[in-house]
Formats: sequence, structure tokens, C-alpha cells
Amino acid sequence: MNEKSVEHVVTAPPPEAAEADPAGADRNPVKMRTRGVNVHYAEKHALRDVSLDIGEREVTALIGPSGCGKSTFLRCLNRMNDTIDICRVTGRLELDGQDIYADSVDVVQLRASIGMVFQKPNPFPKSIFDNVAYGPRVHGLVADRADLEQLVEQSLRKAGLFDEVKDRFGDPGTSLSGGQQQRLCIARAIAVGPEVILMDEPCSSLDPIATARIEELIDELRQNYTIVIVTHSMQQAARVSQKTAFFHLGDLIEQGETPQIFTNPRDEKTQGYITGRFG
Repeated sequence: MNEKSVEHVVTAPPPEAAEADPAGADRNPVKMRTRGVNVHYAEKHALRDVSLDIGEREVTALIGPSGCGKSTFLRCLNRMNDTIDICRVTGRLELDGQDIYADSVDVVQLRASIGMVFQKPNPFPKSIFDNVAYGPRVHGLVADRADLEQLVEQSLRKAGLFDEVKDRFGDPGTSLSGGQQQRLCIARAIAVGPEVILMDEPCSSLDPIATARIEELIDELRQNYTIVIVTHSMQQAARVSQKTAFFHLGDLIEQGETPQIFTNPRDEKTQGYITGRFG
């Protein structure tokens, strides 16, 4: 993987960056901040001048029609776009005030701090135990087997999966149901001690029961983690998030408190999407 494949240009934040967040002064402290973010895939301008604050220990939902740029933006937050040769990211993206695209940033460590759960569950071709243990081993987070076992158990408990698999640690991760596999992937992300968890439509391939369990889990996890979720389901965004950002054709149209976005949007495009006139 060529981490140098993305050209990143740090630009001065636009004047409005210093202004109060439009979502209001009562929001949680800012964990991640983006200012003037643009993304190009070769000649295609996929994301334009996105400035968004992501509050600590809350869920921010990214909504909008297919192809609007929400997943592209999500991948900017942990530099997953670095893996795409034709991708160019400009602007400023910060974690706790530090530029995550600075030359001094270790991308491997960054992705441990900003974990990701993908649309389709993707357990490793390993046992349930080794799926969760893989990250801590690679990053040298445990001193011995006892510490590793404790960390695996804690991670599975946080993901709401331990009681279902405690007698099956040696079974392949792929032997689990779809919903269990997704919770295993969440446990795998948690095991390396992230501060932020990115979720790209984590329930799109799950049945309603498994989806409800993931949504309950997201609400539990936000007590300890900052979460950003991309979802096509407006009902899901309304249920799980405290803040919502609406994207359309590569632009961030509106952002704010979730109840305000869904009941009293300021922009007519947001109103049209929420009411189903397009999307």
C-alpha cells in the first residue's frame, strides 16, 4: 500500500473556521475538526470545501443520497483515501487540534486511534479470539497471554458479543451470523484503544433484529468513543445520532443538532431530502 499516493495540501482555514459552530455552543468539546476539505479523484471534484466539527463522545450521522460524498468524507478522517492512487485531498483535518495529514503522522497509529467498521462485515480468516487479538499483538499493547485474554474479553464485552461466543473462541470468525460478525469487527476496532470509531453503513447488510442490536451498541459505545456513522436510513440517523450533516452532490449543505435537522431544516435541499422529494 502506497501511503504517499494522496497529495495533501494544507491550506489556511477559511475565515468562518474561527466562528462558533452553527450547531450551537452547547455541543460537546470538538474531537475532530475539518476546514475547507476538498477531494479530487483525478479530474472529478468529489467533495467541495467541507468544514465540520465532530463532537467528543457523541454520534455524528452523515446522510445524503448515493454518490453525495459522505463515504468519501468519512474515509478522509482516517486517511483511507491514501490507498487510492488518483485521490487528492486538500484542506485541514485535525484530531485533538493536530493535523492528521502532517508528514510526521504515523498512518498505522492514526488508524488505530481512528478505527473503522465497514459496510459489509469483514472478519479476518482467523478464529474469533485471533480476530480481536490481532491488533493488540501488532501494536504491542499487551505484555503476556493473560493480558491479551483480558483485553479480548473486555473488547468483546464492549461490543456486546462476549456471552454469545465465550465458548467458541477457537471457531472461525466467519462462522458467526452477519450481525455477530459486525459486532466482532467492532470488537476488533475497540481492542486497539481507538478514540474515534468510523462506521460506513454498518447495518446495510443486516436484518432488522441485528440492526437494532447494532444501534443499541452504538448508543452504549458513545459513552466512551466519538462515533461518525454514514447511513442511508434517515430513521437510523434520527435514532442513533446527536448531530447530523447532510451532503448533496459533493457539498455539505447543512449540519446541526439531529432533531433540528429532521424537524426544522434551514435549507430547502435538506427539506427535500428529508421529506423524500429526492434521494
